[in-house]
Amino acid sequence: LLILPLLALGSTPIAPDRFLKDSVQEVSSFIAQHKEQLDTDATFLKDKMNDLVIPKLDIVFMSKLILGKKTWVSSSDNQKKQFQNAFKGLMVRTYMKSLSAFDGEKIKFLPYTPGKRANIAKVKSIYLLSEGELPVNYRLIANDSKEWKVFDIIIDGVSLLKNYRSDFRDHIDTHGIDSLISNLNSKE
Repeated sequence: LLILPLLALGSTPIAPDRFLKDSVQEVSSFIAQHKEQLDTDATFLKDKMNDLVIPKLDIVFMSKLILGKKTWVSSSDNQKKQFQNAFKGLMVRTYMKSLSAFDGEKIKFLPYTPGKRANIAKVKSIYLLSEGELPVNYRLIANDSKEWKVFDIIIDGVSLLKNYRSDFRDHIDTHGIDSLISNLNSKE
């Protein structure tokens, strides 16, 4: 459900709200065509997450923000790479459930207003669920090729990045980054 706007068509530079709207259309069609296989074949679902979703996330930028400057700078290149891979695995596992649970919910995008920085965007949406409306905002960053990538999702006012940063910082402060990486990898 919450991952739907992370899937996008093509690689042509487009506006951030168009990126998300096109993504919803693409994933809705994909799910409609493959719903049964997505529900029963975990390998197929995981492969599709890696093929379609992960390339639309800025894993490196997310990793820097989640770990914070102090931990990022003090980590070795190998630790940074290991954390990125472990975090990517966490994202796949987390959103596999959302993708397989999607049941045709509607998403309404609010009018997009560009911000102060041309390479950062916030696109607001409302998920229209049977239980009511759920505000979901997406923060995106444009890479050097002017392609938008998602780096945060704010669900009902709660930032995905801030939650991970708080949880991971406590673990790093107590046990170190290598322990966090091992912990994330053990959940696969």
